Amino acid sequence: MQAIKAIAKNFINLLYPLHCFGCGKPLDPLDEFHLCAPCIGSIKSNAMPPFELETAPIKAYSACLYEGASKELIHKFKYKDKTILARIFSKLMIDCIEENPELVDIDLITVVPLHKTRLREREFNQSLLLAGPISKKFRIPLKNTLEKARKTKYQNELSKGERMTNLKGAFKVCDKAEIGGRNILLIDDVMTTGATLGECAKTLLAGGALSVRCFTFARGI
Repeated sequence: MQAIKAIAKNFINLLYPLHCFGCGKPLDPLDEFHLCAPCIGSIKSNAMPPFELETAPIKAYSACLYEGASKELIHKFKYKDKTILARIFSKLMIDCIEENPELVDIDLITVVPLHKTRLREREFNQSLLLAGPISKKFRIPLKNTLEKARKTKYQNELSKGERMTNLKGAFKVCDKAEIGGRNILLIDDVMTTGATLGECAKTLLAGGALSVRCFTFARGI
């Protein structure tokens, strides 16, 4: 049986050679995450302590720092159609949760929404791909509780002050009954200034949420 598996693995590798999305190193053809151990290790070594958002009195957590391998991989994930990377990103986020169990002392998980135009262009919400495995692992309901009511400029094209103005009033609660009195975990892929997460958190609290914690795969310094 082991010999048959080895032959099958070699055949798959011949037809579909697999390389690490981070460094390009050849991988086992049955590798689940498409990343080599050193690349995963470099991301994990950048684990971040919890902190408070500048834009709102909300506690935020991130699994790693937004630099080097993590920055490059997030770009591939969002813009180069490498959505399979959501597997390793969400696994590293789950590892972070297990070190910070207060993250799942909640009633509901939700995500930062995309405007319908941007969702149509990208065809997926990256935050939802990250949140799904977390919801399943900890058996916490995942709901799309927010809607992006108007299209905004890309945040990475703006200054810190412009980012705040750009998002003012951009989000609205879909159904206040779903969030009323609930403790919510808000998930996104990356946090830089915290403007997006802060605006979403304030919208949830104004809509009746009891508390909001923010959680991203990566954050800038």
